[in-house]
Amino acid sequence: MNIVVDQNIRAAEATFGAHASLRFMDGRAIRNEHLRDAEALLVRTATRVDETLLRGTPVGFVGTTSIGTDHMDIAWLGRQGIAWANAPGCNADAAAQYTLAMAWLACERLDRELAGLAAGVIGCGNVGSRVCTLFRALGMSVVANDPPLTDAGVEGLVTLDEALARDIVCLHVPLTRSGPYPTHRFIGREQLGRMRPGALLLNTARGDVVHGDALLGELRSGRLHAALDVWPGEPLIDAALLEATTVATPHVAGYSDDGKRQGTLMVYAAFCAWAGLTPVAPPEPPGAAPRLHVEAGKNALPQAMDAACFVRRHDAAMRLLTGLSIERRAQEFDRLRREYPPRRDFQAWRIECADLESARLCHHVGFTATAAT
Repeated sequence: MNIVVDQNIRAAEATFGAHASLRFMDGRAIRNEHLRDAEALLVRTATRVDETLLRGTPVGFVGTTSIGTDHMDIAWLGRQGIAWANAPGCNADAAAQYTLAMAWLACERLDRELAGLAAGVIGCGNVGSRVCTLFRALGMSVVANDPPLTDAGVEGLVTLDEALARDIVCLHVPLTRSGPYPTHRFIGREQLGRMRPGALLLNTARGDVVHGDALLGELRSGRLHAALDVWPGEPLIDAALLEATTVATPHVAGYSDDGKRQGTLMVYAAFCAWAGLTPVAPPEPPGAAPRLHVEAGKNALPQAMDAACFVRRHDAAMRLLTGLSIERRAQEFDRLRREYPPRRDFQAWRIECADLESARLCHHVGFTATAAT
């Protein structure tokens, strides 16, 4: 069996490679002619999977190691009898933890204390529910909005207006264009206008759930602030929007090694079920548990988040893209994602703190932390 694989998919050789010949490619470069002898295709969000890509090919299985499926024409795949799988929840811890690190850095730059703010989380699924937990662990007041969950009878959720009327508004919704609650550009001028002056919009979901021009106007006026990991029209990012954000990163919130590995294993299990194969034992995460020692007098939690998520480093790299042409900016944006360094979830870290209170705070958000005293 032949499988074409996005080169950014972790652990593919150790899993799928036990059953098939793998051809690794840049996900954005995969075309119909590359699939003429492929029985399966493994992608991430960079590859649009539809009739144009698969027409006339022998591909019978498509797996995306991402949570979202907005890059796949699910209806067409179903009509063609092509099996598909995604990886819901695979990187939920990673995305939620990265969201917290982005919020912390944004508040640091805005000279605010994150713990004293109120947050509205829009989308309370795998990622959003974890973000609520992390924010509450810091003592924040948190409300959540999720119309599909409300329809399903879940209690304790609030209206969109109530979620928008907070100090921080976090987006954790899929990108959809149909159904009862489409999210494409659903945060537009009207919704942004309902946010309180000085509020922070934080998006680690999908770029096109926000109307980019409307957001840029609010940022330029100074009425709102934004921390963005995802961008309207990416990788063709608007330089003005990039420059106007408080924190900017290259769509990597879910890019932890633990999340990527789990995504691969989830799709691999679905592939083996489809092909009637016995799965091989999954590889162990590489390397020893990362460690950090925080000296007395230092704030342990932001240091731990900097070490684990390196938001500050990638924000600096994104700032260098503003002076480039839009085509070159897109290339560099993809390069930052492709060359993203190894990253482990908070749970994998061992944080050595100088005092018990610092260790408790790090522990509350998921780190394994110990105190010297």
